[in-house]
Amino acid sequence: MSALDGTSTAGLLEAGVTEFGGRAYGLEPLVLPTDPVHSSGDGQLIRRYAELLGPGPDTGARSSAGPGPADSAEQLFWFRWITGHQLTFMLWQELGRRAAGTAPAPPDEVDSAARLVRGYSAMLLYTASCTRDVYHRVIRPSMALHHPAFSGAWARDYGPVRTVLRGRLPAAWEGRADTLIEECALNEAVHEGIALKLVPDAPSLLQSSASQSRPLPRDVRATLFDTYFLTLRAPCSPTEVAAQLLRRVRAVCDDLAANGLYPAYASSRTEKPDALRAERVEEIEHTVRRLLGRIARDSVWRSSPTSTRPLEGSGSHGT
Repeated sequence: MSALDGTSTAGLLEAGVTEFGGRAYGLEPLVLPTDPVHSSGDGQLIRRYAELLGPGPDTGARSSAGPGPADSAEQLFWFRWITGHQLTFMLWQELGRRAAGTAPAPPDEVDSAARLVRGYSAMLLYTASCTRDVYHRVIRPSMALHHPAFSGAWARDYGPVRTVLRGRLPAAWEGRADTLIEECALNEAVHEGIALKLVPDAPSLLQSSASQSRPLPRDVRATLFDTYFLTLRAPCSPTEVAAQLLRRVRAVCDDLAANGLYPAYASSRTEKPDALRAERVEEIEHTVRRLLGRIARDSVWRSSPTSTRPLEGSGSHGT
């Protein structure tokens, strides 16, 4: 039985992006394997993914009938908080699969890993595009209610990529990963900048509740983290993961087309610290849709049972 039985992989692919979550800016559960799998995907579905993605750098950026602007800041930023984190989990899993290789990696493999790190930086900016008011009035209290010590350190898929994101790369990537190391340093700068934006004067939930709660087993922490972000763990093929990734990429890109990263009616641009005003950070902000389309193509073709690669130019971050 498929982890997605009842909502087939083909159904996930064919449903219009405006139906994501059953309504505009709705949410969907994500199904991921506990450990990334290496089995082949379905060739017919892969070809259909490729047709949707197309050859151009911006294909997949939006469907023909995307949603209109969100009705409220709370609706928009809650969608971004949950869906952006779900995309992040898939990027971490894909990066972890690549980092697990032992043979010397070809240059395009390292370039693809660098794009994944930049994609993670883009998702940090996307999820943290909320205003400070919405974060402290809606998002932070929701995490505290889920567990008073709720922490990103509980994320199940982060552990396998922690050392890579800190710039300690596998031996297979040595000598050809300068761009990847630069992306990891940029990711760290983005992460620190977001902390300055959203919680400039407040301790983390984990720090503030250190003396008020007992330590939990690692598996319990990971499950609490997954359930908050509507993520389930079950056997799941690369094809099924690719379908879910593509749906979220299209939904996020439709959102950005309709609202922009910082919508005028709820703009948090004025709250950005200097660390998020750096030229390289703003380059990511301006190219999120193109970057996600390139990452989706990478993932789709990697999950194909053939070795065929997309016919497009290479680049470290898909801009």
